[in-house]
Amino acid sequence: MPDGASALYGSDAVAGVVNVILRRNYSGLATSAQIGAATNGGYFRQQADVAGGTQWSSGGAMLAYDYAHNSAISAGQRNYASSLDARASLYPEQRRHAALMTLHQDLGERLTFSMDVLYSRRTSRTIGGTASSRYLFAPRVTTFSIAPELRLEAGGDWSIKLLGAFGRDRTRYHTTFTPSGSMPTVTQGCYCNDATSAEVNATGPLFALAGGPARLAIGGGYRDNGMSFTRVVGATLAQAFDVSRHSVYGFGEVFLPFVSSENGIAGINRLSLSAAMRYEDYPGMAHVATPRLGLIYAPVRDVTLKASWARSFKAPTLYQQYVGYQAYLLPAAAFGAGTGAQTVLYTSGGNPVLKPERARSWTAGFVISPAALPNLTFEASYFDIRYRDRVVQPIAGSIAAAFTDPAYASLIDRDPAAGRLSQLIEGAQLGLQNFTGRPYDPAAVVALVDNRNLNVAIQHIKGVDASFSWHKDLGSDRSLTANLAGSWLDSGQQVNAALPEADLAGTLFNPPKFRGRGSVAYQSREVLASAYVNYTGALADRRFATPVRIAPQATVDLALRYTAIAGAGDEPGLALSLVVNNVANKKPQIIRTTGPTDTPYDSTNYSPIGRFVALGLSRRW
Repeated sequence: MPDGASALYGSDAVAGVVNVILRRNYSGLATSAQIGAATNGGYFRQQADVAGGTQWSSGGAMLAYDYAHNSAISAGQRNYASSLDARASLYPEQRRHAALMTLHQDLGERLTFSMDVLYSRRTSRTIGGTASSRYLFAPRVTTFSIAPELRLEAGGDWSIKLLGAFGRDRTRYHTTFTPSGSMPTVTQGCYCNDATSAEVNATGPLFALAGGPARLAIGGGYRDNGMSFTRVVGATLAQAFDVSRHSVYGFGEVFLPFVSSENGIAGINRLSLSAAMRYEDYPGMAHVATPRLGLIYAPVRDVTLKASWARSFKAPTLYQQYVGYQAYLLPAAAFGAGTGAQTVLYTSGGNPVLKPERARSWTAGFVISPAALPNLTFEASYFDIRYRDRVVQPIAGSIAAAFTDPAYASLIDRDPAAGRLSQLIEGAQLGLQNFTGRPYDPAAVVALVDNRNLNVAIQHIKGVDASFSWHKDLGSDRSLTANLAGSWLDSGQQVNAALPEADLAGTLFNPPKFRGRGSVAYQSREVLASAYVNYTGALADRRFATPVRIAPQATVDLALRYTAIAGAGDEPGLALSLVVNNVANKKPQIIRTTGPTDTPYDSTNYSPIGRFVALGLSRRW
């Protein structure tokens, strides 16, 4: 659902939601495996999975397991990364085990129990730094979640659900730093997260309208998030906190189909309105109410117009709030902010009093499916999202800029109260770190620069998504399909009203202004052959005085599947596959670096894998 959806889903659903719906009814056993490698070296990938399921008269169950491993890509294997240490990782070695169980069982004529259980374990190894100062990052991530649900068909087409979820994530990081000629230092710890939720909701018809029954969905629930963080350097505990946050919420949504095609009204083939509201209470932090409106209007059967408007929010993460912050006492003369014994207090890090980020979004679009060309569909939508109170550390780089640029004036307290200074110092992770050479005197502090995480930034994102699809039946179970999709994006961020807006989209390490993908596929009983073209638009590197243009890039992917043994439905009994990604082996453009560890290309938009060739085998038993 590509629009603001906090009215339905709560925090984080600012620009859209993807729902993953697991298969409920699966019978049989399916296995598959794939092996492949990058032709320039590195990224040797192995993957295998198995899924088995069964059904009975009152329910069913499915189990699935997936394993994947890939080797690393080092800088020495790519000529455009020669500025890095040859052993440095451009792509980490990774290993993953994942398992899934889903089941459903009727407990009576109207009551059904279902449950999803997921588990995964991932490890990786990344080498960084230089030959004289090397880092080895070796995190281990374990996740587990279980989501049970009871569904009651209450009669009159009403259903009531009682559902819950428990999730646990253990990200255990382990970093070894080995300076040349010295003993290694190990830094390790855990980002340990837990989430628990419970909800009850009901959906059903309210009353009849000309286009069908008006429907209502209502519900409420409780959510609790917890985070335990530790950081151990050598054998010394450097930082730790264990915090939690809970919220209670209620929501309602109504769908009103005023007109449908069966009504036969000239100029209105379909007209419907949806409206939703969610209220969420975060004790001690905020009360948030988020509405959403959606409209669908089809003047004729071939054309459908859509629009939506919504308010959304994103709660700050527990890490943004509770990671320790530092308090530094600095000589004011160093920044031209004072003389003699006058000082500046500077803070940087987490901030427990953060509030939710807020957003307003609206979308408008259309879908055209001409009856004269029944296999063709064209759709496009415009979106506009305006964030406020984004959480950022407002001053990037040296704080000297805050005193020389008047745009930062609002971020400096030139007459800080002694009580506020004392409170900040007492809450700092290491207390006051005094770099003035004089005893601390609150009366001598002429400026407070609070550069902790703050709700200050404004971000504006707008763009267009468009797609074209065409399908042609060639007869004898043969078909030809073509798809073309593209996105245009414009985004910028403003730290405060006095500072200019900084471009995000179209600049280095941010999404390009334009991205597109086209495909064509031929399918018969035995063969499925596909070709894809992926286009990444130009970028601008504005990090230095002279901007540099990063040229656009287009890559081609090919896929071929041959069915040796026919299966049931769309699934082949035995199939062989060949995949070639980035056929021409296009490489990232080299960018300017400022140090020996800077990645010499845009790693956000370009992959170091290059041409990748893989063979696969799948069997439905």
